[in-house]
Amino acid sequence: MKPTEPLELSDGAMLLIIVKGDKVIHHSGNLLLSHAEFVKRKTGELPEGAWVGTVHKTKEGIVAFTSKTFYGYEQIAPDWVLAVVRSTFF
Repeated sequence: MKPTEPLELSDGAMLLIIVKGDKVIHHSGNLLLSHAEFVKRKTGELPEGAWVGTVHKTKEGIVAFTSKTFYGYEQIAPDWVLAVVRSTFF
């Protein structure tokens, strides 16, 4: 199986994402969706051990924020999520 090449995001781009293990399993640029609707459409419910949030490309680089809907707060994603996101997008 060929390794997946990182995807280039435009400056200012934002995506909804679901990360599980060491992979981004789903992403969407449709920011009209809530995190809850995004998860519902992609997986039905958030898979056990998965993380959902938003990725944003800024001048400083790629950042990811937790979903307030799922976690009750919004802050920078955990280190393991940031590592996966930064290996998937640039």
